[in-house]
Amino acid sequence: MFMKWARDYSRGDKVDAGKFGAAVIQWWLTIQPTTRKNWPPTYDALPDDFSFNYFNRGGPNGAFLMILCLGWWANALTPSTDFTDFNLVVGDVHWVLEQIASRAPSHS
Repeated sequence: MFMKWARDYSRGDKVDAGKFGAAVIQWWLTIQPTTRKNWPPTYDALPDDFSFNYFNRGGPNGAFLMILCLGWWANALTPSTDFTDFNLVVGDVHWVLEQIASRAPSHS
């Protein structure tokens, strides 16, 4: 809700890595199409006509919010933290962005 009103992007320094990470994963899964709701994620071949419009379910700032959440989560991690879920989410976001880029029309 703070994103709507305050836009204080520095607030990520007060998050609990475990709880926040679980919430990020839950949100990430809710905006996925039904074919991508597996956790841990799977990387099956997508049909050529697959649409990533679902990524807009987070609103006009959906992608930005995900990157912001990853930054906050990363800042909350400590050397004793289990990085498994964080690395899986980063890898999945990276994969999605690569898929989007590979399907973008060429402007050359």
